[in-house]
Amino acid sequence: MEDSVKLNILQELIQINTVNGHEQPAAEYLKQVLSDHGIESDLIALAAGRTNLVAEVGEHDGPVLALAGHLDTVDVGDSNKWQHNPFCGQVIDDAIYGRGSVDMKGGLAAMVNTLIELKEAGLPKHGKVRLLATVDEEIGGLGSLELTRQGLVRDVDAMIVGEATTNRLEYAHSGSFDYRVKSYGHLAHSSDPSLGINAVANLARFFEYERHAFDDVKASPSLGSLIHSITVFHGGRQLNSIPDYAYLEGNVRTIPEFDNTAVQNRLQTLVDRLNAEMDGQFELEVVASFMPMATDPADQFVSLVQQSYQTVAGQSLPLAVSHGATDASRYILDEHRFPIVEWGPGREEMSHQVDESLSVAEYLQADQVYLQIAKDFFGDD
Repeated sequence: MEDSVKLNILQELIQINTVNGHEQPAAEYLKQVLSDHGIESDLIALAAGRTNLVAEVGEHDGPVLALAGHLDTVDVGDSNKWQHNPFCGQVIDDAIYGRGSVDMKGGLAAMVNTLIELKEAGLPKHGKVRLLATVDEEIGGLGSLELTRQGLVRDVDAMIVGEATTNRLEYAHSGSFDYRVKSYGHLAHSSDPSLGINAVANLARFFEYERHAFDDVKASPSLGSLIHSITVFHGGRQLNSIPDYAYLEGNVRTIPEFDNTAVQNRLQTLVDRLNAEMDGQFELEVVASFMPMATDPADQFVSLVQQSYQTVAGQSLPLAVSHGATDASRYILDEHRFPIVEWGPGREEMSHQVDESLSVAEYLQADQVYLQIAKDFFGDD
């Protein structure tokens, strides 16, 4: 493929507004691109306007290498703060601008280019490369969860998630557990608070207990300490009334040694304790749950990816971990176990930013890295 064709694919993909919940036009566009190069793909609907895409090249017999990415982006925020139209896909010097250029239409387009180049070369000779393009990664991971439920990773032998990693190979990332705690009290006039039950005051008690709820959790050798924060606190509607309802929201960055199930059980135990000790009632609600992912850094696939990158880029690819969750959190829910790593073009710190931009050189090199990984994985010339 000519570089101009590769760049045009990314530009057109950026020009499609795929803010979370509106991913289908991008899936349909990529299906047409793949079809134009003789590659069939399936659109797997999740809901109205939301469609995953799955495509394969290669033979039915042999190992399966998965290239995974997502179609959705975060919102642009205040578009007046952007110097460049968020959906322009404009190239200026060595950068292509637009929402999703880094997170992660650059990585996804590079994977599409890789599939096309493999098809043109008649590769792989023994095995398959499967592209998984999902909806809803930025919020709930429902797209990758649906593909997992449908068994589309059950035969996978290794996976690359194409998130931007600032030229590092991420072999592990923290999980993410979002929760809400609701506090129910009894309404009363503030002139006689003894007649009521103050839901805000009770919730403040939970806040204090939560600060030390995970003090005994030991750090993970790969991901470090479990990180927990209460980020939203809301209660009361009127200055002269004892509030009968309040809630808070929190986030826990989980580790394999103390995962989302363990965190939920710990928080539920705290809620049960307060319900037994205090007037009023507490209720725990799980808002979202992404499991931590960790591949052994000594795994053969990790070394293979590093060597493939060295072959293409002429430099080493250091190992790293991340505290952000990805679709890998959903794919590891399958009972079948396989190594997963994350590598893609772009600097992580550009994700979700105003005037998000990606180096054109990095983008054009990315599919060559993916292509080399596939060749090395299958042992093809």
